[in-house]
Amino acid sequence: MKFFFPLIGVVFLIAFIFNLSELYYLVYLSLGLFLIIKYSNKKAKENLRLERNLSQDRIFIGEEIEVNLKLINTGFWPIFWLSYNDVVPVKLRLPLNSRVTILFPKESVEFSYNLSGVKRGIYDVGPFRVTYGDPFGFEEERLSFASERKLIVYPKIIPFRNLGLPSRIAFGEIIWPQRIYQDPNMFRGLREYQRGDSLRDIYWPASANNGELVVKEYESTVTIENMIFLNLAEQDYGISGLDAKIETAIETAASIANYLTQKNQTVGLASNGRDELRSTTAIKAGQGKEHLMKIMEFLARVDTTREDDFIELVQDYSKHLATGSTIIIITREDTKELIKLLLKLCRKGLNAIIIVIAKDVKHNEFLNRQYTENLVIYRLKDQSSIYSLEDKTANS
Repeated sequence: MKFFFPLIGVVFLIAFIFNLSELYYLVYLSLGLFLIIKYSNKKAKENLRLERNLSQDRIFIGEEIEVNLKLINTGFWPIFWLSYNDVVPVKLRLPLNSRVTILFPKESVEFSYNLSGVKRGIYDVGPFRVTYGDPFGFEEERLSFASERKLIVYPKIIPFRNLGLPSRIAFGEIIWPQRIYQDPNMFRGLREYQRGDSLRDIYWPASANNGELVVKEYESTVTIENMIFLNLAEQDYGISGLDAKIETAIETAASIANYLTQKNQTVGLASNGRDELRSTTAIKAGQGKEHLMKIMEFLARVDTTREDDFIELVQDYSKHLATGSTIIIITREDTKELIKLLLKLCRKGLNAIIIVIAKDVKHNEFLNRQYTENLVIYRLKDQSSIYSLEDKTANS
């Protein structure tokens, strides 16, 4: 391109000096061709369209999605050569090779590739980059289609038996000693009618047979809140194997939240971790799969922090929990300050479970106590043991 105009100038000068009309025609033809190509490249930029489809935009670690792309030339001008490529998250797969083609008017080109959920996180799929030009090498243009789709990779869900946690832990729905809240889905039996009983509870067939009023009696239950507190302070986990320990802590939080949701229980989550997309540190307790996905998305994007404010976090958010609720602490170490705070909260009517991601605990007197105790410590298995158990389960 940089030699085109000087060459045209030389040819024009020769034609002028020697009065060669044929060279004039060559100059005019070359300039006309250049202007046509210039206009064609300009229209190509306006007429190129990209369609991107993801088979799913939310997956768990180990799952896979297909990305389909369609590049369309919507104009009436051809694109003589075109090189295109999609920028993919390096944590999910190897870089893609560029493809080269010619794109005629109203024609399209399609290609697809797979992304695997290797590491949790929120990823941009794209941008899509295009380089195009003319067959004579006059111009080369670049175009980028910004990424408009995100892929969320949720943390891995691990069964309780692989984590080393008992199958029965004291959180969730409990039997309430006083008959305050009666669950109509939990029928316990029949008894004689007493003054103050609701007429809706009278069981008329049995009353007719017995000759006296009989009412249905239900189990008295109350659904308590479960609040997971996830400690992601780097200094608490140490430098050695930091990433593996943090991922184990996050996967443990995700697994407990999933377990409680399956049991139709109420669960929330608070963490001192750094949330890059939002400034939130907690998700209020709720129920259902939709609420679970909010927790999973938070856990997908949360990262470590250097702030030393975990005790303060637990103290602040536990103030809003109702009596009988359960605090589930996921941390590296059962410190004296943490035990002191939890004992204080237990005296106020809360229950506390500490899940320690370490080989040893400092307060053995609370280790593996009966689930009916209001403060219990469980020691989590190390990550290598977790995944070796998973492999055995998958192969069996």
